[in-house]
Amino acid sequence: MSVKIKVSYQKEQELQIILQLLRPVIKSYKAADRQQGVYKRAYIEIKRAIETSDKK
Repeated sequence: MSVKIKVSYQKEQELQIILQLLRPVIKSYKAADRQQGVYKRAYIEIKRAIETSDKK
């Protein structure tokens, strides 16, 4: 199972900070095509979801 995250950002540096923080778990990412307006978008896919320890 993987998790997909949609990120909105204004400056390229903001995206780079997010990617740097998530780097250990990122499977892939893609910046949206034809970006207009104040906010830009990127889509990040995480390698696998973290299992909760609720199961005993």
